[in-house]
Amino acid sequence: MLTTLVWVVEVRFDRAWGAGAHLAYAAVAWAFVATLALLAPMEGPSPRAYQSALYVAAVALALAALGNLASLLGSDGLTSAGTATWVLGLVAAQALVFAVGRTSAVAALLAALAGSAALVALAAWTLHPGAGTFRWVLLGIMAVLTLAAVSQRDRHRRHGVALVDAAGIAALAIALTFLAPPLLLIGGRQAPAGWGWELLIAAAGFGLIAYSSVDRQPGPAYLGVANLVAFTVMTSGGVSRSGATLVGWPIALALIAVVLLVVGLRPTTPAPPPPDADAPEPPPLPLR
Repeated sequence: MLTTLVWVVEVRFDRAWGAGAHLAYAAVAWAFVATLALLAPMEGPSPRAYQSALYVAAVALALAALGNLASLLGSDGLTSAGTATWVLGLVAAQALVFAVGRTSAVAALLAALAGSAALVALAAWTLHPGAGTFRWVLLGIMAVLTLAAVSQRDRHRRHGVALVDAAGIAALAIALTFLAPPLLLIGGRQAPAGWGWELLIAAAGFGLIAYSSVDRQPGPAYLGVANLVAFTVMTSGGVSRSGATLVGWPIALALIAVVLLVVGLRPTTPAPPPPDADAPEPPPLPLR
């Protein structure tokens, strides 16, 4: 409630009040919520729901306070790539403190997203690149997040799921650089994608759904579907009636589907039941 109040006042009085006034109430609210988050005792290996809510609120308030601090120092706010770099970097650092110190998966997700956005802003600040460079930066971020998720899968399962979600969002951002560049504030116009980028988005979509099926986590499945929708629009959206053809992805997807169907229906020797076959299915891990 307090965080929502701060952001409502921030937006409503954006032009009526100066940056100093906005910084004052945002900083007080952030200090109060962050103190509550740090002082709340851990009662188990993972934080309780109210603690996760405090971590998210503290990160959101930090973004508001640091954005106003940047404006007070004379910058153009978060629309400036240089300002966005250090503001998002500090926000990511705070979220990382909660992710590591309080084993919070939702804080790990916020740290990954804020850190990724800071790297993209850093590239925009130092290189002034086009959309192609942003795609390669996002691809590198996606690869690092995927490797980090693999390393955390057995040690901290909830953190691994959060990193997979962040990697899926990075893949979706790559698709948006082709479909809607203005949404990512990178300029340019909608452009056709090469088959390599299309293959990447398709692989990300199917991989996220497969991960969700194996680990029984719903979040990656939603992102996988979103990536496959983006893949569909990238490969088939805007095709004229005369230009419609089955050559290319339709045939490739049909062949892959046939191969998978044959493999899935082949006769196999039944495996012995696992030791926990009669145990009830565990519920999905909460993102806390």
